[in-house]
Amino acid sequence: MPLNFEALLGRQLLYFDTAPLRVRIGGRRVLVTGAAGSIGSELCRQIAALGPALLVGLDNAETPLFLIEQELRRSHAEIEFHPEIGDITRKEHVEAVFNRHKPEILFHAAAYKHVPMMELHPFAAVETNVFGTAEVAEAAVRHGADDFVLISSDKAVRPTSIMGATKRLAEEIMHALQPTSSTRFYSVRFGNVLGSSGSVIPIFEEQIAAGGPVTVTHPEMRRYFMTIPEATGLVLQTLAMGKGGELFILDMGEPVRIVELAERMIRIAGREVEIQFTGMRPGEKLFEELNLESEDLQPTANERIKTYRTTEKHNIALTHFMLFQLRRIVAERDREALIELLGRLIPDFRPDAQK
Repeated sequence: MPLNFEALLGRQLLYFDTAPLRVRIGGRRVLVTGAAGSIGSELCRQIAALGPALLVGLDNAETPLFLIEQELRRSHAEIEFHPEIGDITRKEHVEAVFNRHKPEILFHAAAYKHVPMMELHPFAAVETNVFGTAEVAEAAVRHGADDFVLISSDKAVRPTSIMGATKRLAEEIMHALQPTSSTRFYSVRFGNVLGSSGSVIPIFEEQIAAGGPVTVTHPEMRRYFMTIPEATGLVLQTLAMGKGGELFILDMGEPVRIVELAERMIRIAGREVEIQFTGMRPGEKLFEELNLESEDLQPTANERIKTYRTTEKHNIALTHFMLFQLRRIVAERDREALIELLGRLIPDFRPDAQK
């Protein structure tokens, strides 16, 4: 039986008006990176329904990309969908896709997202989340794309993890490119996505089906949650609202205690299952935040979406120097130097501050 996400979240789900999006996306050439992932594949589904001239899905995961291609051929046979196998960190891969399809609108969902895994593989996080973002964004500028939407994370706010720090730097790249580019750059920041691959919902479902235990890291662990359609709707709304340079944040209500989410799922399943607390993992913190105090959020036409536009001047030359320093450290595989540099680049980065 499908889960009732409203019951799990304790709030009504959000729905967005797609009419303005059809004007922006209809008849346009659209590229989605990370198209085989949970958010990327849902973006492809919703974009296909808006009538693009063509839709390109770029990913390095062959089988899930094949599956979304097959799904779109069944559900939207009228849409020209091009699955592209490629690595966003490889300039020749990115350049080939841009030369072949000349995308006008880009949704950048390709990223490493699992916090504990990226603590084990920090250089992979930097290569994909920072270098890959820069590669695709700079290609968008070179090829004269109109809009570039970055999928960011609440973990970019006062980051305690490598993953959060790399997403924060990806946002900074957007800010740095905007003043000198005709491409409009936006960042969209939201919390955990219910039902995405590797998230707590499928993990808890498996644990409950197996008879338990259901594992929760800490009894006070809280997260902001949204569904995949909500997250995708928010990402698409930026095209109707943005002028370039904005950060968009969804008001997701109150954060949910993970243990309460587990308890609700156990009740819905009608099972007697034990909950075990396993302890916080590297890079995690008890509470996530959606914005910094210095980010003066302003209302938009949608009362559940807030926006922030930085007045800080970002020097593109300094951004290139930052990327140069990161590339040297990554090439040397020097973890201590990486942590030290991230601390200088992101003053509120606290790698040892689990809270």
